[in-house]
Amino acid sequence: MFELSDEKPQLTPLVIGLTRPPMMWGIPLNALYIIVGVTLIAFLVSASFWSALIAPLTYLALFALCSRDIRILDLAQVVGRRTPRTRNRLFWRTNSYGP
Repeated sequence: MFELSDEKPQLTPLVIGLTRPPMMWGIPLNALYIIVGVTLIAFLVSASFWSALIAPLTYLALFALCSRDIRILDLAQVVGRRTPRTRNRLFWRTNSYGP
């Protein structure tokens, strides 16, 4: 009734724009929120407009991080939230779930 064929199924290409996070100036929006937050906290602590010079430095650091992997901040957030601290972290200098 039905014949099986060895033909490969037709695949439609996935558009990379559908999987990228919303971006502004080449960095994801959550990185932009980090820049604004760090700059505002520095201004509130120092009460000086010279703290605005932190913004370009923070932008360059986050741009360098996000140019390697666009989801690096999401990954860091998940690791920080889902990976519990262990008691032997100071001995091994990392989370070790063995003895």
